[in-house]
Amino acid sequence: MSKPYVFICFDTEDPINPEADDALLRLALLYEKAGIQACYFMVGEKARMLRERGRKDVLDALKKHEIEYHGNYAFEYPEPALVYGNRDPWDLALRKGRRYETPGLQDVAEICGQFPVATCQHQNNHSPATSVAMQQAGVRVWNGGLGAPLDTVGWVMGLLVVGRHSRVVSSQGSWSQGFQYNPDRPRRRPSRMNPKTELRGFQERFDAQLAQGHSHVVILGHPTCWAMAEWWGWYEWSNAFRAAGAQGRAGLFPHGRRWERGVTRSKADSDAHFKWTEEAARWLAGRNDIRLSTFSQVYAEYADPPGSWVSGAQVQTLARRIARRFDHVRLGDVTLSAADALLVLAQYAGYMLSYGGRPDHVQIRRTLGPVEEVLVPKSELSFNRQAYLVGARQVVNYVNAHGRLPSALRCHRVDCGPGELLLALAQALSADSLPDLVTVPPTAGVPDCATVAFFDRSTAGSNAAPPGYSPDQIHWQGRQQSWSYRPATAR
Repeated sequence: MSKPYVFICFDTEDPINPEADDALLRLALLYEKAGIQACYFMVGEKARMLRERGRKDVLDALKKHEIEYHGNYAFEYPEPALVYGNRDPWDLALRKGRRYETPGLQDVAEICGQFPVATCQHQNNHSPATSVAMQQAGVRVWNGGLGAPLDTVGWVMGLLVVGRHSRVVSSQGSWSQGFQYNPDRPRRRPSRMNPKTELRGFQERFDAQLAQGHSHVVILGHPTCWAMAEWWGWYEWSNAFRAAGAQGRAGLFPHGRRWERGVTRSKADSDAHFKWTEEAARWLAGRNDIRLSTFSQVYAEYADPPGSWVSGAQVQTLARRIARRFDHVRLGDVTLSAADALLVLAQYAGYMLSYGGRPDHVQIRRTLGPVEEVLVPKSELSFNRQAYLVGARQVVNYVNAHGRLPSALRCHRVDCGPGELLLALAQALSADSLPDLVTVPPTAGVPDCATVAFFDRSTAGSNAAPPGYSPDQIHWQGRQQSWSYRPATAR
């Protein structure tokens, strides 16, 4: 088994407490000294505050590391993705995702001097439409997920998913354990950390996570926690999603808020945390059983060469494999999701219809799965040659117009979902000559990989979600994107 990737990540969020800026600077310099490139998930609001405060020193130090995107806002949103992604039709939710998040993405890129490689939404405020909006804006890696672990790195919705769920080791140790701010005793602070105890606990947690056999481990912290004694936004959670209930409409933005400064840690306590952090960094850097990585490095290892093609012989192999199993397929050095496979077969059949004869090559086009309710027939379907060729052309035209698969098709006189048409085209193109008639059973509407926990238990939630929130549409759309899943294949 290859060495697991280890990512040193910091969710860089606190725009309120200036002490958090100093902690961020110190962490960036600490990891640079250890020879480790860390990954900083920057909230747009935090980046804008660093600029406003004139913290060129912090931004210069961050240039030695990798910048990721952590959402445009901290705790307060024009309209939360958890709400619009769970309520609105796909195209409207996608437009909102671009409108709300792209300006923050561009701010982070401009202020930090590098375009974010990966995204993970602050406060788990995400939806499939929001993730696709980020992919369309140029982000390449998703360090989040759909509420469940993906067994290994893989491609979903055009993003390389290097998820966090069940892969995290905290770099904050026993920070704030048992501490609660008491206004009757405003000067109270937690006691000083014990660096030796904290380091030993971190090492034990890391080794235990490594023993799970994961493809990757995320070491995660928040720079504010090296300076502040309590979570900086405790008392703002009441504001986070208040403008819109689970099914309500967004109100005016900004909504108005009153930030409460957090309780700072003592210098001795903060220094103790930095001491064991530095020792942990050296310990990690000295290990030869892990790969300390950044998301851009991993992306480069797995990214397909642009403009990849498959030969006519490979298309026939693809068709035969799909006819045996409705799922992603590996062809040589590339993998195709079920959605990719349908589009390749549809393009191949469309070429035959338009030009006569079979094409020598077909270019791979990555596409999304359906995002509306999929039509699933109740019994087997028979497609004559005219029907499956009409269906192939419909798929290509629909993807050209919408960038995703249709959820239902009328193929001449046959009504079906994309799964049935995929099986019909696979059966037809497996043969050396196009058959007059093919018969296929009804599918479940999703490929076999839909049973993977990442899709089967896909969900969305936040401790600041609206009361009574149930992410039914987000769960359903997440499961549908099993159509877009393909394992990552290293080059």
